[in-house]
Amino acid sequence: MMRAVLLAALLGCGVAHAQPLDAGGVAGLRQAAAQDPQAAYDLGRMVRNGIGVAREPLRAFALIESSARRGHAPAMFTASAMLAAGEGCAADLAASRRWLEAAAEREHPEALQQMAMYVQEGALGYPRDAQRAAQLLREAAHAMTHRAHGHQDQGLPASR
Repeated sequence: MMRAVLLAALLGCGVAHAQPLDAGGVAGLRQAAAQDPQAAYDLGRMVRNGIGVAREPLRAFALIESSARRGHAPAMFTASAMLAAGEGCAADLAASRRWLEAAAEREHPEALQQMAMYVQEGALGYPRDAQRAAQLLREAAHAMTHRAHGHQDQGLPASR
């Protein structure tokens, strides 16, 4: 329901055409973001990329992290990337790794794929392990099949 409200707000405010939002549209998006982790993530991505609003990395990180703290796997993955790069926040590789692992626990395919790359390279504090990297890639592929069949990618940790 909140996602439909957010989409209607976005379309009604001209965001689909990358036009600036009016004050009422921004307030509506902020209100939705306070209630719904998906809305917070969507608004955070808009603010991160300057889509319909001013590009504000600090605010984008705050919105995305807020969504991540509420269990939204794509936000966890994005927060991990932003922390690793120091985008909108101080670089923090330990926090980046924690968010990445939280997203991977929820079988977020991109998180599993990113972990596989880190494990393959021995980066982000992971020991180099080609077999574990291959296993993570298989898990990512499996998670993608779930996504292709319409399963949500933001809920509780999945069983493996």
